Amino acid sequence: MLAAGFAMALPSACAAAESANTLSPWQPKARPGLQAVDLKSGEARSLADFVGHALVINFWASWCAPCRLELPTLNAAMDRYAARGLRLLAVNHGEMPERVDHFLQEVPIHGTVLLDRSQTQLRAWGARGLPASFVLDAKGRPRFSAFGEIDWTAPPVLEALESVGAG
Repeated sequence: MLAAGFAMALPSACAAAESANTLSPWQPKARPGLQAVDLKSGEARSLADFVGHALVINFWASWCAPCRLELPTLNAAMDRYAARGLRLLAVNHGEMPERVDHFLQEVPIHGTVLLDRSQTQLRAWGARGLPASFVLDAKGRPRFSAFGEIDWTAPPVLEALESVGAG
C-alpha cells in the first residue's frame, strides 16, 4: 500500500518534465541562494564557492525518469564547455548519500553533486517539479531556466549556454 502511494506521488513530482524542451529567459524577482552539502567532501557549499564561473544548476533525483533521460545530454554539454569555465551543480532532491552514490556508479554526472536532504532548495528556486535547471552567468546573474527534461545538445540550448560566457 505504501509503495503504491509512493508510486502515485512520483508522476506529480516529475510532471514538469513534459512542459519544457529548451531554456527560457529567466529573471527572478530576487536572486536565489543555494545551500547544500557536497556529496564528495561532506562540506556545506553555496553559490559563493563558484564565483567567476557560469553555472548550470540542475535539480534532480534518481527516481525521476525525465532526470535520468536528460543526464547524457547534460553531461555532453558540460564536457563541451568545461574548459571555458561552465560548471554543473547537480542538486539531488532529498535522497540519502548512499542512494546517490549507488546511482552515480550507474549514471555518472559530470559536475559537482550536492545534496539537499531538507528538500528546501527546489522551492526556493521557484520550481515545483523535477528536473528543474537554472543557468547563471559568470557574474552570478540569472539568465535561463528550464522546468522539465531538455536536450542540452540542441542548438538553441547550446546558443543559450554560449551567451552566458560558456562559448
